[in-house]
Amino acid sequence: MEWDPTQFFREEENKTPPPFALVVLNQPINEIALSVLREHALTIVCADGGANRFFESAKSRGVEGTDIPDIIIGDLDSIRPEIRTHYANLGVNIVHDDDQYSTDFTKSLRYLRKQEERILSSYAAPSSNSTAHHPIITSDLVSGERRRLEILILGGLGGRVDQAFSQIHHLYMMDQEQSTSISGSGADPNTGNLYLISEASITFILQPGPNTIHVPRTNRPHTSTASKTDSPNAKTHQLPAPREGEEEEEEDHLLEENVGIIPLSGPARITTSGFQWDVEDWATEIGGQISTSNHIRAEVVHVHTDVPVLFTVELARRLKRVSR
Repeated sequence: MEWDPTQFFREEENKTPPPFALVVLNQPINEIALSVLREHALTIVCADGGANRFFESAKSRGVEGTDIPDIIIGDLDSIRPEIRTHYANLGVNIVHDDDQYSTDFTKSLRYLRKQEERILSSYAAPSSNSTAHHPIITSDLVSGERRRLEILILGGLGGRVDQAFSQIHHLYMMDQEQSTSISGSGADPNTGNLYLISEASITFILQPGPNTIHVPRTNRPHTSTASKTDSPNAKTHQLPAPREGEEEEEEDHLLEENVGIIPLSGPARITTSGFQWDVEDWATEIGGQISTSNHIRAEVVHVHTDVPVLFTVELARRLKRVSR
C-alpha cells in the first residue's frame, strides 16, 4: 500500500490535496492542524461532543457563526445543548444515531463511507455555493478513474490512557473492516486511507504486505554514529549536535524524524528500509521487542509486515498542538 501522510499539509503550486474528509472527535483539537486542513476538506464531521471542541476553536478566532461543520452525528449525549441549538439555527445537519453497539467515532466513519460518492461529487463537479472549507476544485479525473476519499481524524492521544487506547482500537477496527470490505480480495483499491492526527503525531495502520510511506520534508538534522545493527527499540540514541548552518529552515518541515512501529493484535514480523535502524524479518510484540524512537533517513521508507501494525510519525514542531 502507498501512504503519504503529509500530502494534506503540503502547499504546492497549482495542485490541491487529494479529496479528504475531516472528522473531529471529542478530544483536545490540534488547532494548528485544523487551521490547515479545514481549507481543503470536502466535508467536516463532528462526532457528537466533537462539536463542542470545534465550536470552542472557532469561537477563539471569532468565527463561530461562519466556521461551521457540515454534520454532527452520534447519540448526542455529549454535545452541549446551547451548541446544538447554535448549529441547528445555522442549518448544520444533526443526526441522532442511538446505536449502542458503536461509538460516535465509528458512526462518523461509517456515515462517510456510505456518503462517499456524494461527497466526492463535490470534488469532481465544483459548486458555486462553495464555502471557506469547500474550495472550488478543478477535477483531474481526465481518465475517468474513480478518486478515493481519504479520512483524517482529529483526536488527542495525550489525555486519559483508556481513551487513547479506545481511539487506537477503533482506528484499527475500522481499518480492518474497510480492508475486508470486498470478501476474498483484500483492501478495496478505491477506499481511502484513515489517518489519526493527534497533538504531536500522525498515526495509521499498515496492512500485511509491502507498505511504501512517503515522508518528504522531514527534519533530519543529525546523523547518528550508531551501527546499522543496533537495536531498533534502543532506549535512547545520543546524537551529535549539528554544526552551525546545517539545519534546514524550520518553517519548511512537516515531520520530525521520530517514528514507531507497534504490533497491535499479537506478534508481527517486519522488514524495513529507509530508517536509521533497519531490520529484516524482525520479530516484534508487546512484551518482547518493539520499534520505538527509530529515525527516518530517506524521502520514502518501506515497511513489510505479516500482520497489521501501527505506524506513528512525529509532526514537525510548528504543526504540534500548543498546550495551554
